[in-house]
Amino acid sequence: MFSSGPSFSPHNDVLNVTPGTDSERFSLVEELKRRGRLSVTSQRYPDAKDLYAKAIEVLSSVEEEESQSLKNDLAILHSNRSLCYLQMNQPQESYDDATSATCYDPTYVKGYWRLGQACMALKKTHEAIDAYKSALKLDGSNKALQKELVKAEKQSIKDQEEADRLEKERKEMSENDAVKVTVPASTSTSVSRSSSSSVSANGNGGDKKQMIMDDDEDVDEEEGEFSKSDHVRGYKIVNGKKTSFFHHEQTEEEKRLIGDITPKRIEPNTMPMQMSSSTQDKDVSAWNKAGTWEEKDVTDWAIESIKGKVMEATYQLPEGSPDPNAIITIVDTSKLISSKTAGGSAHASVAKVRGKKKYIFEFNVCIHWEMTLGSGHKCKGTLTFYDVDGTHEIGEGYDVSEYCVEDGAPVDARHMLERFVRDGGIRTEVEKKLDEWILLFRETY
Repeated sequence: MFSSGPSFSPHNDVLNVTPGTDSERFSLVEELKRRGRLSVTSQRYPDAKDLYAKAIEVLSSVEEEESQSLKNDLAILHSNRSLCYLQMNQPQESYDDATSATCYDPTYVKGYWRLGQACMALKKTHEAIDAYKSALKLDGSNKALQKELVKAEKQSIKDQEEADRLEKERKEMSENDAVKVTVPASTSTSVSRSSSSSVSANGNGGDKKQMIMDDDEDVDEEEGEFSKSDHVRGYKIVNGKKTSFFHHEQTEEEKRLIGDITPKRIEPNTMPMQMSSSTQDKDVSAWNKAGTWEEKDVTDWAIESIKGKVMEATYQLPEGSPDPNAIITIVDTSKLISSKTAGGSAHASVAKVRGKKKYIFEFNVCIHWEMTLGSGHKCKGTLTFYDVDGTHEIGEGYDVSEYCVEDGAPVDARHMLERFVRDGGIRTEVEKKLDEWILLFRETY
């Protein structure tokens, strides 16, 4: 029998490589990450776990001075492997990796998300609450995190109620046991007297055989009648016959509802015909007639369409705000560089796995925003949305980082910028556009 271990992995060409230089290490890590994403999307979590483990090993061996960028990459890899372990029903390993992710990058929101999920799986509800609260300190407007926190808090209340109930039952059992301690003495006396009477009545106190027969006299298997102990054993009478308590006779109504369940022979000429080549999916290659895996790269289309969607976002400050005449627009985007280009990480593809479509994408996008105040003064800056990938659910919101305001913005506008750029306002509008792009991706392909 073939082993399912790493030695027989389909990714041995990268798992068994030992790069010699830092340049080779970084190139290998990018390939491992790419394959890891594909494996997660197709739910091949053991393969993804091995790929991320190799990436962590390689990245940890980089000889250059450990930078924050390197730590951030390790945090993402540990977070991704944490997801794999959780899906493989290994919550302790998932917990360990999520903890490592938050240690490498204490500002990584998704690391705390993974930690919270692992804690819930381990029934460490209080730790999960702490993890979600830490994430919300970094991203207070994240609705998905807010929902998970509420869920964890409700579970904590249920756990406490269950603990109180068990403690109450334990005390009641202890009290009952204390009451029963006095029972054996009187019972013993009663039994002793009963035994003496029985022996005396039979006139043969030393005949043990007769005593055994007396004990067994309540076993009666004829006429469908109950013996004295049958009610304890679980018998009952059905159609004049004694049978198990769990025996069930179907009623006529039940038989009618179930119908005829007799196995029936399937004739060969009734089997569905193989799909002809003319009706096969036109997007499936001739060599892939089994439809096991087919992937089409659409990265170039994705980059252009994402830019177009994000550039549509605008936000008018509401009435009651410090400057209701101010408007925020997106003037440019950056960091959307194809993974096929050196230094790029953006990737999008459509895979068909046994007839089912999988939409695979991962990218970071930096928006260059501009707020025009009512006075005509302009404030400019950037905000990066990172880890926009295929695991995202519509409406969950996105992680952000690298919020920056260019010099020249009025000091009294700083608080307004944080409120309507970093924490909401234009950020919310961009998140809506990213959700629209995901729907467009699915509609287009």
